[in-house]
Order: sequence, then C-alpha cells, then structure tokens
Amino acid sequence: MPRYILLLSTGLLATIITARAQTTSIRNDLSAIRYDRADTLRAVQHLFMQRSKATRDWLETGVGILASGVVKKTVLAASGLKREEKEYYRGLQQEANEDLVVGSLLAGYGIFRLSRFGPQQYQRVMDVYAQGGPLPQYLSRRLKTKFFRLLPS
Repeated sequence: MPRYILLLSTGLLATIITARAQTTSIRNDLSAIRYDRADTLRAVQHLFMQRSKATRDWLETGVGILASGVVKKTVLAASGLKREEKEYYRGLQQEANEDLVVGSLLAGYGIFRLSRFGPQQYQRVMDVYAQGGPLPQYLSRRLKTKFFRLLPS
C-alpha cells in the first residue's frame, strides 16, 4: 500500500511540474509578441481608466476624512467641553487632529496620482505618442500584457 501511494504521488508531482513548465513557456511567448501603436494606445487607455478610478477613491476618502476632522474641531471649539471635562476634551481634540493629518495625507496622495493619471495628463501622453514620441517611463513600466488583450470597459 505505501509503495502504491508513493508511486501515485510521484506521478502526480511529475504531471504538475510538466504542466507548469508548459504554462511558463506559453507566458514567455506572449511577452515576446510585439504590439503595434494601436494596441499600445488601447493598453494606455485601459491603464489610465484603472488608475483614474483608484485616484478618485483616494481623493474622496481623503477629503471625507479631512472634512470630518474639520467638523470635529469646529464643534469642539464651539462647545464648552474644555472647561467641564478636560480629559475627554483632549481625547476628542486628538481624534480630530488625527483625522486632519490622515485626511491631508490621503488627499495629497490622491492629488499626486491625479497629476500622473488625470485627464489632462492622459491627453498629453496620447498627443505625444500619436506624434511618434515615446511613452513616459512611469507608464511603460506599468503596462502589462493583460492590458493589451483586454478592451477598455
């Protein structure tokens, strides 16, 4: 019985290794395919669509948290809580300050991403590439094979 299990597991392992080697060679063949300019334009469009959605999320989250911190600070300043309960007031002030810092960082990162993947940058990149110029390095690094195969949705 143990010999049968050993033989079966060895055969299964050999099958998996062979299948993985074949899959790897297929992937290497796909990466060696050359794409024309229309394919590259479509891939850049797909990349910008994905990144602009994520950029909107960063901005919305950052602005939301930042606004929450501003409202907390305003409410605390208008309330008489500072005189009555100092420890509780300090805790709320600390939370509001944390919201301001985190919201500012997230919104700042969203603005940075907007400068790289915003609609104006997309138009600039497309114009330069259509005139025969190269893609910026930060874009060509991010282009993946799947962007060339998929149509933007």
